[in-house]
Amino acid sequence: MLAYLAGAWLLVQIADTVFPAYGLPDSALPILITILAIGLIPAIVVSWAFELTPAGLRRDTEVAPSVSIAPQTGKRLDRIIMVVLALALSYFVFDEFVLERSVASDNSIAVLPFADMSPDGDQAYFSDGIAEELLNLLAQIRELRVISRSSAFQYRGDDIHIPTVAEELNVSYVLEGSVRKAGNSLRITAQLIDARADVHVWSETYDRELDDVFAIQDEISETIVDELQIKLLGGRPSVDRTDPETYALYLQAAHLMNVRQSDRRIAEDLLKKVLERDPDFLPALNIMVVAIYDLTGDKGDDKYPVEEGVSLMRGYVDRALAIDPENGYANAHRGWMAFFYGGDLETAARYLEQALKYDPRNRFALFAAGVVNRRIGHNEDAIAFQEAALAVDPLCSDCLYNLMNINLSAGRLDAAQAAAERRMRVAAGGWFTLGSIHLLKGDIRKALEFYDKQKEDRIGWLSYRAIAFHELNEFDARDEALSELMRIDDSYANFEAARVQAWIGNVDESFEQLERILDPESADFVDAFTLFIWSPFFRNLRDDPRWLAMREQAGLSEERLASIKLEPPD
Repeated sequence: MLAYLAGAWLLVQIADTVFPAYGLPDSALPILITILAIGLIPAIVVSWAFELTPAGLRRDTEVAPSVSIAPQTGKRLDRIIMVVLALALSYFVFDEFVLERSVASDNSIAVLPFADMSPDGDQAYFSDGIAEELLNLLAQIRELRVISRSSAFQYRGDDIHIPTVAEELNVSYVLEGSVRKAGNSLRITAQLIDARADVHVWSETYDRELDDVFAIQDEISETIVDELQIKLLGGRPSVDRTDPETYALYLQAAHLMNVRQSDRRIAEDLLKKVLERDPDFLPALNIMVVAIYDLTGDKGDDKYPVEEGVSLMRGYVDRALAIDPENGYANAHRGWMAFFYGGDLETAARYLEQALKYDPRNRFALFAAGVVNRRIGHNEDAIAFQEAALAVDPLCSDCLYNLMNINLSAGRLDAAQAAAERRMRVAAGGWFTLGSIHLLKGDIRKALEFYDKQKEDRIGWLSYRAIAFHELNEFDARDEALSELMRIDDSYANFEAARVQAWIGNVDESFEQLERILDPESADFVDAFTLFIWSPFFRNLRDDPRWLAMREQAGLSEERLASIKLEPPD
């Protein structure tokens, strides 16, 4: 009977944990307890009136004392009880110290785009903006893991299946809602869903004037914190405030930044108006840096030459840091610019470290830290940073692109392939990388199949095919592809020709091509060189004095790289 009681107690404890995970109704556990309670009656009868013998169950009165094995049976039952109690103790420890921790740390949420319920259906920018600002507000809560906009906002429409969204984004809760804006009147409806059980936890409708929108956002975030029973280690975050008209302009600009690259110029003009009205509105300063970054370069359609664009970006970053020295995005932007436009690795690492100190889940800072670590050859730290970025933004194609290339450089081909295949589910392209993974694995024909899927990039297609033909000993085909590639007068073509020459062992020719595109005096020399320094396709150059000289010119000695520490979060 004691063995039955111990086993029943253990079964109930396990069921209490397992049943909710399988979506069983609340009544399932009481039914199980009732069944076990009913089963206790025959267990008592059997234990008192019967004895277990080699021939099966017999009444106590039918078993002679000389043939009774009750003492041995008692010992076996004692062992069974001890085993059950040990299992129960183990489960208690697991439940108390492992499951409880995982549940406590499972405060994760995705904020989906809010539906535009306005009369004319022309307020999508406003409804999206409200949801995004709520997301940004919740992301300031360190105890809550919030999925970034770029992943969460891929789910919109009436046919969204919340449990599927939660599974794909790896979250426990989903916030969705709608916005109805008519003149200065505003109705915001929000509902919090426990995605694991697909049940509503809380919902509320707010009918206010437009100038109350910030108070609504604060109220929603506070309610979510309370509903999720989050014990804040810091104070409650609050939204950056400005006047309603300025805020509406900002939301329009933010919406354009997330729609099409061609809308960057319009977004920049709107942000200028925002900052004329409110020069200290921090969110506008931060996304202005991104807008100018996208408009800066050497391409014919870029608005700003590099020097002018960098100067403008630094000005806006300085203004943001003057307002809030601990702002995660502003520090991350400063670190990215130090690396990307100046090759100042130490400064980049310092600012990115500060960004993550102030904002540990800042996706851009995590991504940028992964890029810097990749460029200086710290592969393990680079992988850890990209994985952390993907925990915040599971559908981040740039993060996955970086992750697959880090693993490729590190020789972790299976991991690189997994990242490449995962990326292809959220972004187009990637065939060259998949082909290269198969090439390095020795499956050259498979590599060619993948290369041929991206023929629209003719320069890349020619270079990868030349390398594959070399591995197949088809030297005429290799030389034909390489010759066509070298007839193209383009920096991209020169780089690809250098890569082919390096792989096939034409070291002098490879250096000749590199010298045509690498200028040690240019501001982007470090960025350009670190882009391919660890590539397996250039491994035949690494022992050449000219390669070592390039590293010295770029200031990328092993000693310096080893001294730069940008370690991932625990």
